[in-house]
Amino acid sequence: MWEEHWPALRVFLACRTQWRVIAGMGGAVHQGLDYPALESVMRMQGVEDAAAMLEQVQQLEGGALEVINGN
Repeated sequence: MWEEHWPALRVFLACRTQWRVIAGMGGAVHQGLDYPALESVMRMQGVEDAAAMLEQVQQLEGGALEVINGN
């Protein structure tokens, strides 16, 4: 991993318990991270450019969703 991506990974991992999940007859489906919680984490970690950080975290989120949901 490139050094400039570490801050996004730290934010992503800090949100590891903040997934939106729908449970139904077919099982659980993860929709994505809870963005109000993500915003709180970014604020607590002192992220200056929240918009840029959101883009990076969304890349991690997308990859994680593919694995978690088996897509």
